[in-house]
Amino acid sequence: MLVENPVEELSGVHEDEDIRPGVIPRGLTRMVDEMYTDINNPAIANDEYFANRTILTTTNAVVQRINEAVAQRLEGVSQEYLSADSVEEDEEVNFFEQEVLHTVNINGIPPHKLTLKKGALIVMMRNLNPNLGLCSGTRLRIVELKPHVIHATIMTGERQGQHVLIPKIVFISDGGSRGFPFRLRRKQFPVQPAFAMTINKAQGQTVQNLGLYLFLAWSAVRRTVESDASVQVQGADRVPAARGGGRSVHRQHSVQADFRIGIKERYAA
Repeated sequence: MLVENPVEELSGVHEDEDIRPGVIPRGLTRMVDEMYTDINNPAIANDEYFANRTILTTTNAVVQRINEAVAQRLEGVSQEYLSADSVEEDEEVNFFEQEVLHTVNINGIPPHKLTLKKGALIVMMRNLNPNLGLCSGTRLRIVELKPHVIHATIMTGERQGQHVLIPKIVFISDGGSRGFPFRLRRKQFPVQPAFAMTINKAQGQTVQNLGLYLFLAWSAVRRTVESDASVQVQGADRVPAARGGGRSVHRQHSVQADFRIGIKERYAA
């Protein structure tokens, strides 16, 4: 099943409005409700339930909003894990306060504050132990949160159902990442919440229940038209779920969701 919200025309809206702190994109509540209705029903929300569903969107910022929205619906107490941050070059250490380093977010490195819950979905950000199935992109479900390790089960693949312990590791950013005049050294768990993911990261994956959330400012539409993002959804149908119009497409066996074509059709002159 593919649950889709129509791309809305946001003429006159700043293209980054949907990623401002505290802003929840319109239509997100309904999308989350459609995809994770039974998240707290133990008779339904088992490992298979979570392994066969996700929400796709366009940017990491909106992924974060969706993960936060789903996590809020998940019953249980949140556990916060704080990273240990420093700079890689010893001679620069006195120039950057810890508070400044904590605010630095670099793609591919987990945040300073990682908020997790028992039962939540997470995804590996690095290859930790391929022999145990702990590779970048592996989806897991949290069994227990301990002070220094995360106890989780692998959700998919040959190691599905296997219990693993995930420790904190050291991440070191590339020189000059995002214009920072230092290399960040951060010790944190190599995971991030995985109720949602970007379209690019979903390429090549098979999902039975897929939520597609497109929230694009008008100024960003033309850039998206030129993108080549696509995802294969095996054995899926498409149904309308979010507010607004838009046509529904029902197909059997395999659905090719090509956003380049879809947006061209919607905004064709």
